[in-house]
Formats: sequence, C-alpha cells, structure tokens
Amino acid sequence: MRGISVAMTDFGLGYSVDFVGEGEWDIAMSGKKKDFYNQLCEKHNDVSYNRRVRVYFYDQGLNPRCFRDFVNLEVWSSADWDAEHPAGTSLNDLARFSSNTPWPYIQSGYTQKYHEQLNGEYYPVDKLISELTPDDMTLLPRGGFYFRFVTRPAQPGKHTLFVRLTADDGKVFEASCDVDFQ
Repeated sequence: MRGISVAMTDFGLGYSVDFVGEGEWDIAMSGKKKDFYNQLCEKHNDVSYNRRVRVYFYDQGLNPRCFRDFVNLEVWSSADWDAEHPAGTSLNDLARFSSNTPWPYIQSGYTQKYHEQLNGEYYPVDKLISELTPDDMTLLPRGGFYFRFVTRPAQPGKHTLFVRLTADDGKVFEASCDVDFQ
C-alpha cells in the first residue's frame, strides 16, 4: 500500500505541512514501480514530453512531486480564533496557502511555462485556502506546502491547530500542532 503521512511544523503565524512518503518513482524504474509510475503519468496525461531534460540537484531545481493529488484542505483550531471563528470552525478564510504545481504546464501540452527561468514549468499557488481548487493541489511538491494566517487570534492563548487533507481517492490525512499565541 502506497501512502503518505502528514506532519505540521509551527513557524509563528506560518506552518509547514510536510508529506512523508513511502518511496520515489521515476521513468528509470522497472517492474511494479515502473508500472505505478506509468499509471501516474497516464492519470495526469503526462505521457508525451519529448524534449531534452536537464537533471538538477535538489538545491538547483529538482522538484519531486507528491504522487497523491488533493481535492480539499481544511484548517481549524481547538480554541476560539475570533468572534466569527469559534473553536472547531474552519479557518480557511484566514489562512493563505503557498506552494507550486506543474499542473497548468502539463495541461497546456508543455507549451505554457509560468516563466522562462529555472523551474519555469512550476506555477506558484498563493491564495486563501478557502479559494483553493483541486487543480491548485495537483502535483504538489513531495516536501509539502506552507500556509500562514493573515490575522492573529483575538485573544492570546494556547491553540491546537489541525489540518485535514482529502486526496482524490478519498483518503484523508490529518496533522495537528500545539501553538501558544502570546
């Protein structure tokens, strides 16, 4: 069974949500791993790229993708955020999602890059979580994504923040993080 786990790290008002996977799949594999890789390529209609590719090291642009695509992201707190956001209600309208995806480039038939510089195939996604679409969460970086709140809680205090990701196959991933907003 292939899967991922989700972990969340606190950076003040910003949080890193990290995917921890069970391996990597690429075109050079064989056997069942190659079959799984081919299934992923078919799923994303990523089967006709026929250009030379420069191989980068991780710090130069190699940008592996999470093999799961997500259709929903929810963020909430165990404590009241403000009068409009009591404990347990969605904070999606108060949190900005930041990541990138090559999905628009693939959908364009590999013709519409975001820009012509290094990693120009990757489109930035920076919007309120409440505005996200499944396309925004397709082929996210294997390392995960980042979100940050646009406001602080109305009152200082301890919160447990929760994040729930729903994959396109219905599988649900959750993580939490204890935060003291002082």
